[in-house]
Amino acid sequence: MRGKWLALGVAAVLAGVGGGALSLRYRRPAAPQPVPTSGAAVVANHEITLQGKIRPQHITSVSAPVNGLVETLLADVGQEVYAGQVLARVGAQGLESAREVAAANLDRAQEQVGKAEAAVASASLEQSRADADFERAQMALDRTEKAYSRQRTLVTQGATPRLVFEKAEAEYQSALKEHEVMNAAVRAAREQQQSALADVAAKKKIVQDRARQLEDAQSNLQAAEVHSPVDGTVVGRKAEAGKPAMEAGDEFFRIATDLYALEVAVEPRPEDLKRIHPGQPALVLVLDLESQGMPGAVKEIKANQVVVEFNSNTPAIKPGMPADVRLKVD
Repeated sequence: MRGKWLALGVAAVLAGVGGGALSLRYRRPAAPQPVPTSGAAVVANHEITLQGKIRPQHITSVSAPVNGLVETLLADVGQEVYAGQVLARVGAQGLESAREVAAANLDRAQEQVGKAEAAVASASLEQSRADADFERAQMALDRTEKAYSRQRTLVTQGATPRLVFEKAEAEYQSALKEHEVMNAAVRAAREQQQSALADVAAKKKIVQDRARQLEDAQSNLQAAEVHSPVDGTVVGRKAEAGKPAMEAGDEFFRIATDLYALEVAVEPRPEDLKRIHPGQPALVLVLDLESQGMPGAVKEIKANQVVVEFNSNTPAIKPGMPADVRLKVD
């Protein structure tokens, strides 16, 4: 009995193996899966789908104004900048220190002018005092001279006491000496005032020279600075710190002035390129965003590259994002 069941089991296994073999023999082979490529995919409704990266339509290129090594980069890709903003410095080593020294020299020169002008004011005040003292001395001299002259006439005639004459003579001599002292003081005050005025003029000339040196230092520093010519957003920067500035060419910085006017560059297959023309409608879908497609159009065709332009409807769409471009062809 045991042998009977063993024989039946073997027969069942053999039947199963035979059935599987027949099934494999007559099964219809599966269609091969398409291999994705970077070119176009033509769908049933004559639609070509191409993929590319979003970029701005309007870009301003910025180059370095002077040759030298890039010392400092002050703006990054994605950063908003304004016209005149310093984006980088090239070969500016020591120029900032030179500007600071020139500014300090100018401050000291202006301080010296202030002191010299204060000296002029003091000399002018002293001049006024000396003039007033001289005027009083002159009046005293005139008065005592008249009295002395009268007493001298009278004494020769014996009409006045000798003591009165001698007193008038002493007062006259004292007034004369005072007049001489005041006259010397006036001359000294005038010379002091003239000297102070000359000192102010000399120090003002120094200020002019220091101001010119500061202006030159600032010009040198500005010449070594890369400024943004427009308001916009940095979308590219080829410059690298420590590298020659001229290696970056006119792509030292690339600034987009309108992040809503965008485009996508795609490269269709040669057979598909023949069916694309400028002005042809297109649909742009941003792969990183779950949003409806945006209408666009073929802007231009250069060699094997097709540029499709479109207007963004959200600030979330940024340059560099991947996008699908769909074109209907005949």
